[in-house]
Amino acid sequence: MKKFLLLSCLVFTLTSALFASAYYDKGSQLFSFKVGTTVPAFTYFMNTNEFVSGPGEGNTGAKVGGYGAISFQVFNTQQTALGGEIGYNFNFSAANVLFTAVPFYAKYSIFPVQGQWDIPISFGLGGAYIKYNDASLMTLFANMEFGFTWYPADHWGFGLNTGFWVIPEFNYDEQLQSDNALAGFVPITLSITYRQ
Repeated sequence: MKKFLLLSCLVFTLTSALFASAYYDKGSQLFSFKVGTTVPAFTYFMNTNEFVSGPGEGNTGAKVGGYGAISFQVFNTQQTALGGEIGYNFNFSAANVLFTAVPFYAKYSIFPVQGQWDIPISFGLGGAYIKYNDASLMTLFANMEFGFTWYPADHWGFGLNTGFWVIPEFNYDEQLQSDNALAGFVPITLSITYRQ
């Protein structure tokens, strides 16, 4: 069923892209506010090769958290846009210890469907400041995002977005290197977008 749903979405997006007229011009801009939740997907501990998945105690140990962000993009062609995003994410562990991540990254988006409905597919690469307990560090950040935005008027739109984040934790301190890990999150956000 999942394969059928994924294939149906792909076919819909591709056929819509073939018959859609371009709404945006080179230089068009999008400014968005996002708010929502993040679901811990997995944690891979490099030292022990342990792989745990799913939110909650006995799995990743992290609870479902929250996310807020702002993003800005400028169209470099009628179908693609370049920009960036900065946000704030938090999750609590099973022991109620706060994990925070501040991702900031460059973003490349493709808009195969655009106009009253936008369906952006975005890829991001950058960094994140993460903090857990007393340890904090700067690390890499990568994501892929898929969304729908509905514009009831010319300029303001409302959207729903999801995707997948990957945040590696490479500790520089030798005493903490046994904690090196790779974490994955699934964000689910609502957005308000202004376009011009």
